[in-house]
Amino acid sequence: MIKLIIFDLWQTLAYFDVGYSVVNKMLKKTGVSIPRDSFIKIFESSVQTKKWESKFDAYKNLCKNMGIEATEENVGVFVDIRDEAESKTKLYSHTIRMLKQLRKQGYKTGLLSNSSVFAIQQIKKRTNLIDLIDYPLFSYQVGTIKPDLKFYREMLKISNCKPEETIMIGDKLEDDVLPPRKIGMNSILFENYGQLKKELSCFSVKLD
Repeated sequence: MIKLIIFDLWQTLAYFDVGYSVVNKMLKKTGVSIPRDSFIKIFESSVQTKKWESKFDAYKNLCKNMGIEATEENVGVFVDIRDEAESKTKLYSHTIRMLKQLRKQGYKTGLLSNSSVFAIQQIKKRTNLIDLIDYPLFSYQVGTIKPDLKFYREMLKISNCKPEETIMIGDKLEDDVLPPRKIGMNSILFENYGQLKKELSCFSVKLD
């Protein structure tokens, strides 16, 4: 029986309402020739695995790991782009209604996200999302990023659930869907809310 439904955050429950790719803009502004997917992992491991005291230190670390000089100008490019994007954080129209339905039906909810402390500060400032999550868990708290199985095991530990009692939902196959299956968790690749409702119904989880 399913007891815990875990969500990825970005592009599953929330997004940056900016009308452009934040990743592409960062690469273009710095002029660094790094494949997009590789840059995403460099960014996540550099900025999202520690509770940084300052944005300058976080993005200085990113510059170092990208192989570029950590000048005030280079660091400032990242800070400005991310500040603009994170200040425009929004939840999808289905998010709050869905979480309230799950809570009403007695399911526990988890949030398992590669996120920086700065982005989560904006989530808390601009939305009431965290109030509807029983077990929020972020990469900067665990010291690692998905797809590291340590992340998933920590969620099982804090929720006191067995793998087969959980469903992980996210938009990335390699980060959100395949890894949890390796340790016996159920998972669903999120495409849109209509598709998610259909797939959850296969686990006897009903949503309007």
